[in-house]
Amino acid sequence: MDSHLTEIKNAHLFMEYLMCSGIKSPRSRSENWELVDKERVVARIKKDHNGIAKFFICAAMLGRK
Repeated sequence: MDSHLTEIKNAHLFMEYLMCSGIKSPRSRSENWELVDKERVVARIKKDHNGIAKFFICAAMLGRK
């Protein structure tokens, strides 16, 4: 996993971070998804080997918006 991404354990909180940063939320929280800005991933939803969705966000991005 990208070292600049921080895992967010709560899906609702992840969506709130996206909304507060002006990022359109993905349609599904259970599918793999990522947002890339200037060739760098700033948010990602990725299923683990058990099929459980994990949420990651670039914490540095949150302070810039």
